[in-house]
Amino acid sequence: MKNIISITLLTMLILSFQANGQSFNDIHWMADEYPPWSYKEDGVAKGLFVDVLIELWKKVGINKSRKDIDILPWARAYKQLQIEPGAALFSMSKTDEREKLGFKWVGPIISDSYISIISKKKKHYKFDSIDNINKTLSVRSLGVVRADSGEHLFVESGGHTKLMQRVVSGDQLVKMLDLDRFAAVSFGTFQFVYLIKKNNINLSEYEFVYALNDATEGGYFGFNKDTDSKIIEAFQKEFDNLVSTGVVKRLLMPYQMNIRHE
Repeated sequence: MKNIISITLLTMLILSFQANGQSFNDIHWMADEYPPWSYKEDGVAKGLFVDVLIELWKKVGINKSRKDIDILPWARAYKQLQIEPGAALFSMSKTDEREKLGFKWVGPIISDSYISIISKKKKHYKFDSIDNINKTLSVRSLGVVRADSGEHLFVESGGHTKLMQRVVSGDQLVKMLDLDRFAAVSFGTFQFVYLIKKNNINLSEYEFVYALNDATEGGYFGFNKDTDSKIIEAFQKEFDNLVSTGVVKRLLMPYQMNIRHE
């Protein structure tokens, strides 16, 4: 009976959204190359957030496939999210700048990943504050992906913008760090480990030296500020169901195991 009522309510919500000119199927889904959360392989989107989104689509009756997710450079997708009604982007951390832009959120997916200042062990950095980082690093010696959480959280924590040098992708970021083009980078820990291994770089040479956020904050699906709030509420309800029934934990587990093994 509970399932029948839930399906009936969902059907009513869908009809309501369509009557208001915006429906689940109108959402334009975007992600960037941010493995293992999202990436493209053999022409289709893969990764943890993609897996969770597929389950969400099933719950709300969206007839889409992995090929309907656009994998774009982060800065381009982030700009698109700001100007396109009905656009959605993942995965995203909540930051002060993004809250001011009015983005709407569904999530979070909680993992052990967080944003950190990362460097080679040979640097012997022992940062205990942002002020210490500002005094230690030189101009343009901290690598960040343009408009990524690593950039936003560093600045919002009090980091000096003059220290940063922006690149277009995480892949470029880790390669430049390996070549000592950067003294350090600000980036997601899971993503860093994944990309280091992908590029056959020795992970044991690196360390996470200063956390910019807490792993318990998690990552979100971000939506354009003009997205119908009823759509957000419906997605959040189904996301919460996926969490409470253990689906998100089951989907997350192999990604966590692979990162820890690596």
